Amino acid sequence: MRLRLPVVQQRRAGTIASTAAILLLLLSGAPGPRPAHAAAPGPRGAHQVLADLMRKEPYLVHPGVPAQMKVVWQLTATDTCRIAWGTDTACALGSMRTSEYGPDHQHAFTIDGLAPGTKYHYRVTQGGVVRRGSFRSAPAPTAAHLKFFAYGDTRTYPAVHDQVAGGVLATVAADPEYQTFDLSAGDLVNDGNLESDWTGQFFSPSYPNIRGEMANLSILSAMGNHEGTGALFAKYFPYPFVAGRYWSFDYGPAHVVVVDQFTGYGAGSPQHQWIAADLAATTKTWKFLLLHEPGWSAGGGHPNNTSVQTVLQPLCEQYGVAIVFGGHNHYYARAVVNGVTHVTAGGGGAPLHTPDLGYPNVVTAASAHHFCTVSIEHDLLTLRALTPAGAVLDSFTLQRFGPVTGATAAGPAGPMLARPEPNPGRGTTLLRFSLPRAGRARLEIVDLSGRRVWRTEADLGAGAHEWRWDGRDGAGADAGAGLYFVRLVTPWGTRTQRLVRLR
Repeated sequence: MRLRLPVVQQRRAGTIASTAAILLLLLSGAPGPRPAHAAAPGPRGAHQVLADLMRKEPYLVHPGVPAQMKVVWQLTATDTCRIAWGTDTACALGSMRTSEYGPDHQHAFTIDGLAPGTKYHYRVTQGGVVRRGSFRSAPAPTAAHLKFFAYGDTRTYPAVHDQVAGGVLATVAADPEYQTFDLSAGDLVNDGNLESDWTGQFFSPSYPNIRGEMANLSILSAMGNHEGTGALFAKYFPYPFVAGRYWSFDYGPAHVVVVDQFTGYGAGSPQHQWIAADLAATTKTWKFLLLHEPGWSAGGGHPNNTSVQTVLQPLCEQYGVAIVFGGHNHYYARAVVNGVTHVTAGGGGAPLHTPDLGYPNVVTAASAHHFCTVSIEHDLLTLRALTPAGAVLDSFTLQRFGPVTGATAAGPAGPMLARPEPNPGRGTTLLRFSLPRAGRARLEIVDLSGRRVWRTEADLGAGAHEWRWDGRDGAGADAGAGLYFVRLVTPWGTRTQRLVRLR
């Protein structure tokens, strides 16, 4: 079924499509107005026979190794191709002839030896036809800065997904540091068992913004329920799976664990044991989980996934996971549970659901197609949820006290933060907490936007402690009535409680 857009949306979609070529030129740096698929020049007087066999145009799959980038494409028939790459559009660093692999005319090549945080260009030539793209290699492992995107559930309406991808491309054109990757929560197509859905909904040349995004940013996706058996998902996205469809990777200051919810992950299962060991081993300050079905969301389509709540949430608390990215419900929502933020970013193109703000732990939600930008600057993270046109649906910040590793984690108990008293209440609020051992602790009050209203910190001994907040901000002014979050930040993890202040 093809989405019939209202007139205003048709005009907006047309505007995005008309600017796609300009945005792609900005990304690839291709000289002049010659289209990326134009025929390569031949000798004067030579008769060129152009056989464009491209079925799925070149796209990027980050292989989990910082110094590498994989380029993947598919033809309609057997043929050889040539890929070239370099730090400018001449692509003079290397060139390699490729042959198909597997039974379906697929090609792939992994560019290796990349310098950290460097922009590279590539071109793929087949039958005299050239297609171009570019990417930025992963930053150095010691990097403290990173920007990336997150959104999922692009299925069913590729015309809407094309608008979302247009917003992504516009963001990259305005800030090239965002030319990194997109964390996708899955449900890429409506029926992942059908080749026709992959060809028509996700890889079709009719949607230039989707094609431009995939040619210039790596899509790193969890598997969704609409991917069916996962056979075609793994075919077109050959990530370095540990088993099933789960794996992890480092990217500058971030560590991302991709969860396969369609392979057992209950307590004691191989996947659960691997996730625990993987989180314990990483020393990255910023840790993320990427999955499809969220543990805390806002209803309106699918219920909360209780396995995420009972099996994965304890690991997130123990090892200091900052954000769990999910989709499944077709809207944006944010929930906070014991210091772990759960973001539902299911607005990539699927038919929208209506969220219910009354669901447990939900801070905010919005029924709108969207994408998220994530910016890390040392110990601060800022996430913004944006519509394709750039309207802000939500914005918040997180702060990390320092790495939470398996060597220093205090175990499931870790630091404890009691419910504020009184709550709801007026006047002074009693904040009680305990530490597993001596160290520095910080208590802070933040509002719904993530703005820090009040903070205090000190070096404290192991055991129970209490502080009091008089309801005033750092400047001494009354913070006012409303919903706030009390956050305890320690080297062994972060804990959060909700606080309602009355007039």
